[in-house]
Amino acid sequence: MKTLPSSRLSGLTAALSLLLLFSSACDKEKDAEPAPQPEAKENSFNFRFDPHPEGTEEFELIVSQKDGKVLIDTLIAARVHHELKVKSNDTKLNITTMYVEPIRQRTEIRTYVQVNPDNWHIDERVEESAKNEPEQSYVNYSNVPPYTNTEIIFSGKQTGGWGAEYNGNSRILRVQYNRRFPTDLTYLLLPELGKYIYAEVTSPETDIDFSGAATAAKHVYNKPAGVKNAYSEVYGYTNAGEYSKWTMLYYGNGAHDYDLLFPPVGMEEFQTTYRYTDAEGYSHLYRNFGTSIPADMGFLAESGFTVTRNEFGNFQIMFGEDKPSAYKILGYSQSLNTVWHIMLSPEETAFKAKSFLEGLGAETLKGKDLSTFSLVQLSTLNAKGYTHQTMHDYLNNPEAYRKRELKQYREISKYF
Repeated sequence: MKTLPSSRLSGLTAALSLLLLFSSACDKEKDAEPAPQPEAKENSFNFRFDPHPEGTEEFELIVSQKDGKVLIDTLIAARVHHELKVKSNDTKLNITTMYVEPIRQRTEIRTYVQVNPDNWHIDERVEESAKNEPEQSYVNYSNVPPYTNTEIIFSGKQTGGWGAEYNGNSRILRVQYNRRFPTDLTYLLLPELGKYIYAEVTSPETDIDFSGAATAAKHVYNKPAGVKNAYSEVYGYTNAGEYSKWTMLYYGNGAHDYDLLFPPVGMEEFQTTYRYTDAEGYSHLYRNFGTSIPADMGFLAESGFTVTRNEFGNFQIMFGEDKPSAYKILGYSQSLNTVWHIMLSPEETAFKAKSFLEGLGAETLKGKDLSTFSLVQLSTLNAKGYTHQTMHDYLNNPEAYRKRELKQYREISKYF
């Protein structure tokens, strides 16, 4: 067996060492390479958007991922159902709509952050009222006791404007209003007297004896300390579920020793709303749909959230234990005449609006200075059992909205 000279053996050993070192380095580089991403799945969703006013014929739709990647940017027809397809492994997407409102030439933007928009029908003005042509009618109430307060509440079904004049000598109160239906049910409440009366109207001139008026029920709520700017209102529905024919039963600004004054009979359902400003200046709204006036509406003394940074480039918020179902930020640029509605989940406690908007690269905003935006309002929406997704599933389903499937909620707002 031949032996290699020591000089060649030394060279071979060095070569093998270098080969092993190179191989090891290659293995490390190979290990450091990211794992291949799974191929993006194709998903489809049905979507419709009805801008207001009806003169808006098309809008820009932008669909993007959580990482900002734009999947769709297209101009499509309004008031039409679209079957849209995207390739993404994200189960939730960002949906943005943009259009220029033709009357005021104002740009309207909506963004829903991290949602599944399948089967959404966004309708900016859900039509609920019947479009019957009104007929001017008069109701003459006789035997009305003298009263000094000018506060009068009158309503037919779906009544718009009306006027009233009282003759103290004849004790007749004459009301003129626009009657929407051939057979109407009118309602008159005189808060000073605490009396109300219903009357059926089938002709342009109707005489009613007010001596048959009944006593209205009063209700007082337990309100937090420091509440101001209180306002309450009650709508009634003679037939449960028929919300296109409403009757205004009461509205007041908290100037009385009661919060609500309403008829205890004659209505199958009520919509009760109470608003106020809390001690910290936050605006509260509480609304309830039900077969009776709610005894308690769960008024809160505080907002339950704190805005820690109110910057268009970097918004941050903190929520208490009772997180809202969803919240909305309103952005506005006066110089661009543009409004931006941003809908978010309470899990999204930070939002960089400027970089988000710039990343969309929208044609509608091409060449415009996006730094002119500021955040002007924040609103939280809370309904038991609802999440960011299910809340907007409801709000973007006109049929569910018309049926008042959401029975009770609160909205708390802060203005910047």
